[in-house]
Amino acid sequence: MEETAPLTPAVLTAPGALEMHFQPIVMVATGRVICHEALARFPGLPGVPIPEVFRAAHEQGFGPQLEALAARRALETPNRPRGTVLSVNLSVSTLSHPEVWSLLPDDLSDVVVEITEDELWGLGEELEQALARLHDAGARVALDDAGAGYSGLQQLMRVRPDIVKLDRSLVSGVASDPARAALVASFSSFASQTGGAVCAEGIECPRDLRAIAELDVAYAQGYLLGRPAATFADPSPEAAVSVAASLRGGVRALDQARRDRTTSLGGSVPERLATLIAAAAGADRVDLWRLDRRAGELVAVRVPDRDPGSRVLLGDVPARAHALAHCEAGQVLRSDVEADRVERRALADSGYSGVLLVPIEDGGVVLGLVAAYRRRARPWSREAVARVRARALPLTSVLSSTGGLTIAEPA
Repeated sequence: MEETAPLTPAVLTAPGALEMHFQPIVMVATGRVICHEALARFPGLPGVPIPEVFRAAHEQGFGPQLEALAARRALETPNRPRGTVLSVNLSVSTLSHPEVWSLLPDDLSDVVVEITEDELWGLGEELEQALARLHDAGARVALDDAGAGYSGLQQLMRVRPDIVKLDRSLVSGVASDPARAALVASFSSFASQTGGAVCAEGIECPRDLRAIAELDVAYAQGYLLGRPAATFADPSPEAAVSVAASLRGGVRALDQARRDRTTSLGGSVPERLATLIAAAAGADRVDLWRLDRRAGELVAVRVPDRDPGSRVLLGDVPARAHALAHCEAGQVLRSDVEADRVERRALADSGYSGVLLVPIEDGGVVLGLVAAYRRRARPWSREAVARVRARALPLTSVLSSTGGLTIAEPA
């Protein structure tokens, strides 16, 4: 790279050569900034990507010193908001240099150290020692750009980070892509079961922010919430207010289903629920139906090839009628010759390999049905049914409220 070939320690560490900017990271539940990521800037090298500057520095033998200098300057920046922590980027190779630690404070309890997934290949004892030393100093460890490479899950198992930072390539468009949502949900599940949390990077639109909030992502970062700047961000970005849990009686509400009882099922809510349920079920498509018990019909709430409100007689779909009558989840696979012929014919016509039927009930009263479809010939598990029911709770509460869609009285 010609632009960085002449770089020397003197050039990059001269007064004004290195500046630190800070991008806010928001806790989704509260909508408040809880961390700032420190990002290096080199005003004298316009147009040169920052990673390329650090790569050239490492090639010339002073990369660890440059990384440590950037971290130290970030930590020395005054006026960091009270109660927030600072996130700095340090490679594992840098952390293996003893002289680098002399530039860092002994107490790193208010520091998150981000390491990237792509640098972990081939590191064994060196990685273990670096992680142990960081934890001994009180630092939390974040695995940056998770999901960007082929090795993502393997590196998660090795590092067991306190924070998993999802790459923007995985997060962007998550609101409308069930496959992305499923991957995000899997990272969230891993983190929660190993005592960690997930941060979604690259949040640039409100829909994606709302989607990751529903997928148990704890933290968010991106241009929607704040761009990198030379000063620390305001404590409560306006864009984050819409997803923050409501504060009532000094308590942040977690009972989303109960809170949604006063809402209607219009607008984008069915689409959001379908996306979340698809992620939970590992499905390519999700249909949402309301049961009209008096008429003996299913009414389309969100079905891609039908108009909302269109109806299907239960007598024409016996497998669904059985699932609803017994409040019993089940599946029909196209390859199962003993399964319901009506459903198998519909699967063949639509190009799907299987459908999962999950009744929606509230207090013992069946209100409707979720139908989740897969193209791949792979059966569902009981765990998938439990996940679908959990994600369908907001739909249940809306259907059973007087402000939602009208349902038939129980027999």
